[in-house]
Amino acid sequence: MNLERQHVLTKKEKAVMRVIYQAADLAGGSCLITPIAIFEQIPLDLDIAEDELDVAIKNLEIDDYFDVTPSDRKGELVYCINMHKKGLQFARVERAFKSNVTFRILLAVATGLTSAAVGWGLKTLLTALLNK
Repeated sequence: MNLERQHVLTKKEKAVMRVIYQAADLAGGSCLITPIAIFEQIPLDLDIAEDELDVAIKNLEIDDYFDVTPSDRKGELVYCINMHKKGLQFARVERAFKSNVTFRILLAVATGLTSAAVGWGLKTLLTALLNK
């Protein structure tokens, strides 16, 4: 049960991908979105500059999540995005990754508790046998 190695997006790329996925999912796999709309939906705890947004979008395009075509609408930059198969699977893969991590954590806790109980039982048993 190895953790998925393909899910190696940075925090900023994940945040940008979530925003783009939500917009494209509502529009059937393609959308028009402005950088301002992306910045409005990104959590405030992530400090993303405009040049970092461009880099994140290019990296996601290189990783084959979607095709992006920068366009101009009334003097405003607009990204024309067409999602690929990998991009459309983003939410499902992210949920599966989180559930896999949760399962591994719970398994580690259960194994630790079982080991502690066995150790305590052996200590109690050996103490009782040796004190007779």
